[in-house]
Amino acid sequence: MVWKRARNPEQKEQRRLALLDAAARLFEQHPFDEISLNAIARAANISKANIYRYFESREELFLHLMLEDSREWIDAFVPELSQLNSSEDDGAVVHALVTSLAARHRFITLLSVLSSVLERNITVDNVIRFKMALREQVQRVVAAVGAALPSLSDDDVMQLLSATIHLTGGVWQAAHPSPAVNEALKHPELNPARVDFEQQMQRYLIIFLRGLRVKEPKQAKNME
Repeated sequence: MVWKRARNPEQKEQRRLALLDAAARLFEQHPFDEISLNAIARAANISKANIYRYFESREELFLHLMLEDSREWIDAFVPELSQLNSSEDDGAVVHALVTSLAARHRFITLLSVLSSVLERNITVDNVIRFKMALREQVQRVVAAVGAALPSLSDDDVMQLLSATIHLTGGVWQAAHPSPAVNEALKHPELNPARVDFEQQMQRYLIIFLRGLRVKEPKQAKNME
């Protein structure tokens, strides 16, 4: 049921969820650039004016959707990674990380346009709220990866996860090019340029982990 005006917290939360659900359904069928607030309002059976009671822009709405996706991913990934506690198996951890991300296409697609699109049309206060909420979620992943690879410091793990986020967007886009590029890459001489998301991500992250494990040599004391 959709009310003409949400008057209590329960109704307001249901309306907020209706907007997120409408955006998610549209995102399954259309690229982000083709989804307008008007379309989301129609799909949720809510007036466009009422959307602004919950989200300041289309971008902020999708940031909230991304937080939901992130939470769902972490809820699934952390228990899976617990099987590798104290294993110190870089390959197994990276494999688990990449395959769990690869299974969540909407989350990765949103992640791939996070800095270039989603963070471009929102206020500073909402950026802070989003990044703080995401950081709180990521702390669970830091703890889980740290438990699997205890020789890494918390800072090392944060660097690994930061690299994962930054690499994911670029590699995902390269692995899912436009129809024209996809067709062109079928040419025998261009076929080697095809990108396999999971394979490429695992290669990059293993190289990154090896770099983290190389400790900088202490500078020799000056001889007097």
